[in-house]
Formats: sequence, C-alpha cells, structure tokens
Amino acid sequence: MVPILYFPFLVPQYSLKMGLTPLGAGESVIERDGDTDAELAVKAELLREMPGYYDQALPGSEQAQQEVGQVLRLEGETLAEMGRTVAEDLLILRADGGQELIAGHLYFANGWCLDEKLGRPLLDIHAPVPGYAEKLGQPTRNLLERLKPGRPVGRLNWSVKPTDRLDLSSRWSAWLRERCAEVTAENAGERCFLRVERQTLTALTESGCVLFRLHTYQQALGTLSAEQRALVKGVLETAPAEMLDYKGISSFLGSALRWLRESSQ
Repeated sequence: MVPILYFPFLVPQYSLKMGLTPLGAGESVIERDGDTDAELAVKAELLREMPGYYDQALPGSEQAQQEVGQVLRLEGETLAEMGRTVAEDLLILRADGGQELIAGHLYFANGWCLDEKLGRPLLDIHAPVPGYAEKLGQPTRNLLERLKPGRPVGRLNWSVKPTDRLDLSSRWSAWLRERCAEVTAENAGERCFLRVERQTLTALTESGCVLFRLHTYQQALGTLSAEQRALVKGVLETAPAEMLDYKGISSFLGSALRWLRESSQ
C-alpha cells in the first residue's frame, strides 16, 4: 500500500518538478513496515536468479560504500551486503564532476538496470526523461554539490504499471509490454497499480559522494479512495504525451482513464 504521507498528487494537474523537501526530525532514511520481510524475500530470490545483475560497483567506490553503512548503521562492507537487510534500493553518486553513478544495489528498478547506467554521468542517466535536461538538470546538479551533511532531502516519483511486480528492471521489458496489452476498461482497477518511489538524498562527507535511496510502494487503482482516484485521473489527463510514453502508460492510458472516469460516477 502507498502510505498517505507518500501519495504523490495534491492537485489533479501534471507538473514536472523536483519536489524536494527536507526530512523531518521523525523521518528515517530507512523504513521498515509489514511488507519488509516479503520484500527481502524477493531480493533473495532475484539474487539467486541473476547474481551480478542487481549489485554492481566501480573500483574506487569502496570508501563510499563503507560510509553508507556508517551513516545508515547497517551491517556489511558493501552495498550488496547492506542492501540484503533493507527493503530499499541503494545507489551512490559522485557529488562533483560528472556526478557519475559509481555503485548500486538495485533490485526494484522501474525500466532500467545497472548494466545500462553504472559509470555514466547523472545527466546521461536521465537523458530519456522528457524535459529533464532543460528543467531539472542544473538544479539537480546544484543540489548534489550543495547537499549538507546530516540534512537529507526527499522527493516522490510516480508511475502507473499493469503489474505489482517490484522488479521491473530492463530484463522484464518484453513481459511488461504483454501485460500492458491485457489492460481493459473493465479490469484496470485491479490490473493497474500506482507505483510510488520515496527517494532520499544523503551527503556522504568523507567520500564526497551522495547516497540515493529508493523505497517502492504500490497500490491497485481500485483500492484508492475516490479523492485519490480523481487526482490520478486529472494527472493522467494533463500529462504530456511524451511523458506518458516514457512512463510506459500510453498503451493502456485509454482503458485506465475510462475505468477512472466510470468509477467516479
């Protein structure tokens, strides 16, 4: 379920923005809830299936990985070891230069994988995102360079998917297209899921890097409140076509919107 705190829409209108807020005194970077054990079991199974696909790191990232353990108080020397004890995905970015992705524990990716992105600059990583370079590229760069120790920030990212599979990394792309084709106006309420990533950024002072952490929440459209469904409908109706394409929604957009409209009557 998507916690009320992390429901991503306040108004029924799409907007592209960073949406960053400082974490409050009671907010933790690492979260544990009733789904954590099941999520850890999924990670363990994926690790058995494809060792080396979900955990990767560049030489020279060792100090930053160890610092993550110190900052988050997690056991282990590497992201791979630490990540097996938490539901979150853990990524490390350089804070300066090209702000490259240098290490990752990425099990619940949404449409990408470490094979494609490790070692690449942040701007290149986000090149497929419509409008990112023009609107968010420089603000994001400034944020990473100026992020203060002990003052993590958070944001929400969202999509709608025709499955509740947590691992939607690139290797599932063909399978996902098949699932999209199965969505109809009659079954969209149970087949389509609002997928929300709670993302946080934490400065790693000793290594000069930044920890990027993601926790994925999902909820079937049919289990959302009437008010929440209305907000989702408004955002989908006003989102640019290129953004809907990027998020993988376009192929079942008509069916999802018809279901949302009819469920609101």
